[in-house]
Amino acid sequence: MIDEQAKPKGNTLSVNQIAALCGRSRQWVFQLVKAGFIAKQAHGNYTLVSVVRGVIDYYEDLQSKSSRVAAASRATDARTREIELRIKERSRDLIPIEDARAEIADWTSAFRAELQGLAARFTRDMQERRRLEQEIDGALERLSRRTTQAEQALAAGEGAIAAEPEA
Repeated sequence: MIDEQAKPKGNTLSVNQIAALCGRSRQWVFQLVKAGFIAKQAHGNYTLVSVVRGVIDYYEDLQSKSSRVAAASRATDARTREIELRIKERSRDLIPIEDARAEIADWTSAFRAELQGLAARFTRDMQERRRLEQEIDGALERLSRRTTQAEQALAAGEGAIAAEPEA
């Protein structure tokens, strides 16, 4: 009686047949055997099932390694980008958006405070004072709109906004 374990399972192929079937070299086949992807049936012979499974496993392993390398590359790129941003921030080429907004608000407040008392310092004539106050209020309103637009542009990562025409 023949031992079931010793009996070959399916068709057997030689190294040359496997290389021809896969369109690869004999060395490639030997590398798969050495790496454990293809199991040897007998000296120089391999079962078709073992070859098919081995080749599939080999390419799945390559794909898995490729995915891991790509993920590692993305992580490295992200770390590099973060380091570049920190360097720019330290050299003051880049400032946090909160700092930019605070600076804009500071300057706007100082400018508004200076202009509020201008009409009273300029004239005692109430009619002229009201006219001047209206002009100042109009200018401050335009500046306020422009400041709001500039803040929104900064938050969106956009560049400078176009100047608003004078009224």
